[in-house]
Amino acid sequence: MVLELSQQQIHLLHSCLGECIEDLHDEVLHTDERDMRIKLREKLTQLQALQRQVEPLMLREQPAL
Repeated sequence: MVLELSQQQIHLLHSCLGECIEDLHDEVLHTDERDMRIKLREKLTQLQALQRQVEPLMLREQPAL
Protein backbone atom coordinates (compact mmCIF):
# COMPACT_ATOMS: atom_id res chain seq x y z
CA MET A 1 0.00 0.00 0.00
CA VAL A 2 1.28 3.46 -0.89
CA LEU A 3 0.26 6.58 0.97
CA GLU A 4 0.40 9.97 -0.66
CA LEU A 5 0.88 12.74 1.85
CA SER A 6 0.90 16.48 1.37
CA GLN A 7 3.97 18.43 2.48
CA GLN A 8 1.99 19.67 5.47
CA GLN A 9 1.15 16.09 6.47
CA ILE A 10 4.78 15.03 6.02
CA HIS A 11 5.99 17.84 8.27
CA LEU A 12 3.35 16.98 10.85
CA LEU A 13 4.35 13.30 10.72
CA HIS A 14 8.00 14.20 11.19
CA SER A 15 7.16 16.45 14.14
CA CYS A 16 4.97 13.79 15.78
CA LEU A 17 7.66 11.16 15.31
CA GLY A 18 10.18 13.49 16.94
CA GLU A 19 7.94 14.01 19.96
CA CYS A 20 7.27 10.28 20.28
CA ILE A 21 10.98 9.54 20.04
CA GLU A 22 11.74 12.02 22.82
CA ASP A 23 9.01 10.60 25.06
CA LEU A 24 10.03 7.01 24.40
CA HIS A 25 13.69 7.83 25.03
CA ASP A 26 12.69 9.24 28.43
CA GLU A 27 10.75 6.04 29.15
CA VAL A 28 13.79 3.93 28.28
CA LEU A 29 15.93 5.96 30.67
CA HIS A 30 13.43 5.73 33.53
CA THR A 31 12.37 2.09 33.17
CA ASP A 32 13.92 -0.19 35.76
CA GLU A 33 12.77 -3.54 34.36
CA ARG A 34 15.40 -4.85 31.94
CA ASP A 35 13.05 -6.76 29.61
CA MET A 36 10.73 -3.78 29.29
CA ARG A 37 13.68 -1.48 28.59
CA ILE A 38 14.84 -3.78 25.78
CA LYS A 39 11.37 -3.75 24.20
CA LEU A 40 11.17 0.02 24.49
CA ARG A 41 14.59 0.39 22.85
CA GLU A 42 13.41 -1.77 19.95
CA LYS A 43 10.37 0.47 19.47
CA LEU A 44 12.60 3.53 19.74
CA THR A 45 14.86 2.16 17.01
CA GLN A 46 11.84 1.53 14.77
CA LEU A 47 10.56 5.08 15.26
CA GLN A 48 13.99 6.54 14.53
CA ALA A 49 14.22 4.50 11.32
CA LEU A 50 10.78 5.72 10.26
CA GLN A 51 11.77 9.31 10.97
CA ARG A 52 14.90 8.87 8.82
CA GLN A 53 12.65 7.66 5.97
CA VAL A 54 10.42 10.73 6.30
CA GLU A 55 13.27 13.28 6.33
CA PRO A 56 14.11 13.00 2.59
CA LEU A 57 10.43 13.56 1.80
CA MET A 58 10.56 16.86 3.66
CA LEU A 59 13.55 18.03 1.61
CA ARG A 60 12.13 16.85 -1.70
CA GLU A 61 9.45 19.52 -1.95
CA GLN A 62 11.38 22.48 -0.56
CA PRO A 63 12.20 25.13 -3.16
CA ALA A 64 15.86 25.80 -3.88
CA LEU A 65 17.21 29.04 -2.47
